[in-house]
Amino acid sequence: MDPEFENRLSRQPMKPIPGGWRNEILAAANRTQAGGEAVRAADGRAGFAPFRGWLAGVLWPHPVAWAGLAAVWLVVIALNFTTRDRTPVLAGRVQPPPQEVRAAVWQQQRMLAELIGPADAHTAGQLRDLLSKPRSERINILRCGEVCGGQIG
Repeated sequence: MDPEFENRLSRQPMKPIPGGWRNEILAAANRTQAGGEAVRAADGRAGFAPFRGWLAGVLWPHPVAWAGLAAVWLVVIALNFTTRDRTPVLAGRVQPPPQEVRAAVWQQQRMLAELIGPADAHTAGQLRDLLSKPRSERINILRCGEVCGGQIG
């Protein structure tokens, strides 16, 4: 502002405010304040006033400790996101084994069959009969086989 204007203003005498103006100004201020509370209530903030009061009461005794705890959680969350495994899941993309692997498995199975020897027809027939029965009967047969000296059927 202009220093000359301020000097002239400070030299002028103060006039009293008319009494009617004071009442009008206070009434307008009260209406504005009541309107602001109505807007806040419509905004939904007034409903949270008890919760905010409780929360402030809980957090206020040690605000620095709570801020530190919040910072620690932010660090933990940040580390969790930065260190998560980003390797693609390979379970959905199973490729058939190469020809060499198939040949090696077939050779191992053939060698195992040679080592074990041919299964006698009697045991194979008993196993086929056992597998053709319902599961509940199989359990009884196997239990009896254990109790009755190892005979199946």
